[in-house]
Parts: sequence; C-alpha cells; structure tokens
Amino acid sequence: MTDILQWDESLALGVAEIDDDHRKLIGLLNELAVNISEHSARDALEQVLANLINYTAWHFRHEERLMQTYRFPGYLAHKREHAALIQEVTAFQNKFMAGEQDMTMDVVNLLKEWVLHHVMQTDRTMAEFLELHM
Repeated sequence: MTDILQWDESLALGVAEIDDDHRKLIGLLNELAVNISEHSARDALEQVLANLINYTAWHFRHEERLMQTYRFPGYLAHKREHAALIQEVTAFQNKFMAGEQDMTMDVVNLLKEWVLHHVMQTDRTMAEFLELHM
C-alpha cells in the first residue's frame, strides 16, 4: 500500500520543529492506514491509534507553548481546534476499544483531511507569525 499522505514541501511551514512534528504525524497516520489495510490484529490497531493520539496531543501542546511564548494572537482559536480533534479521536478510540466501532479507512481519511486543512491553513497562519517573532 502506498502512503495515504506523503510529506512534501507544500506542507512545510518554515518552522523546522513544527515541520519535523508534522512529518512524524504523517508517518503515524500512514502506519495506521497500513495496519488497517493489512487487517492487523485488534490489539495492534489499538496500539497504533494510541501512538497517533498520544503524539498528536504532545504535538499540540508543543505548538501551544510556542504560540503562548511568542504571544500569537490566534492562540485561543487554534487551541480550540486542537481540543476538538483530540475530543473527536478520543471518542472514536473509546468506541473502538469498547467494540462499538470498527477501524476503517474512513477514520484515516477523516484524519488525513483534518491534517491537510489544519496544516495548510491554521498552522500556516501560526507559522507565518512565528517566523516573524522567533
């Protein structure tokens, strides 16, 4: 299976530490897609999803620290967007672990679209600000 999302320079924001985080997130998203397409065991899917959620939460805290440090004016709205995604994927994770929801490529595609939108729009605005103030 080819990657569901590939890193390329169009995703680069020009803030190296954020770009590095995004590369890792894309790798974890691709790992989840591979595990789904290969019909991996449920416990493997649980672990990959947990890794993705945990890293995403860590990355969001990283971005939020940078936004606070440099007083990014869009901090609160950006933080709300982060919180909404974490809430949504955690709810999915809970349903999956309870056996109430299947793990399908629909989940990966939803996350892919969210990542693309968030990186290309929300994060780009933040990165442009950070580049001027770091």
